[in-house]
Amino acid sequence: MKQRKADIMLHPVRMRIIQSLITNKPMTSAQLINELEDVPQATMYRQLKHLLDADLIEIVETNKIRGTTEKVYAVKRENLAISEKELNEASVEEHVRYFMTYQANLLKEFEKYVLKHNPNQFKEDGLGYWQMSLHLSEQEMNEFGKEMQQVLEKYASNEPSDQRKTRTFATIFIPQK
Repeated sequence: MKQRKADIMLHPVRMRIIQSLITNKPMTSAQLINELEDVPQATMYRQLKHLLDADLIEIVETNKIRGTTEKVYAVKRENLAISEKELNEASVEEHVRYFMTYQANLLKEFEKYVLKHNPNQFKEDGLGYWQMSLHLSEQEMNEFGKEMQQVLEKYASNEPSDQRKTRTFATIFIPQK
């Protein structure tokens, strides 16, 4: 049976690889190993192969270095979207597992940051977490989603620079009724 795209993408290591490639643009396996320093080399290669086989990443460049071929990987953004059909076919248990993986990834990023920084830096760095309830009709929710997407797309196209820090922005909408 073919593995679902969500299962492939929401694997803890593969999810981090995809996020690194989205954030940092194309990278070699050595750069990914350096970026995701807690991931063993053999695991990195296995998960890169899995993502390649699933057509979620691609090799965009190869370089000959000391008799070996270095591959440069990039995400295939057009293949990252999970279809409505696949989401509808997932069981409640699978959705809970997907969300737990998503949350675990956020917790790992949060922990990595707070363990390396002084608490008096948090506000200056823009660290924050909050929750709010909104009263929205279906139309208002659709408008809100479109407007938020436009704002995110505006800033998501920023190239990395010395003046910019990579910041994770995560959202979830949970209907109450």
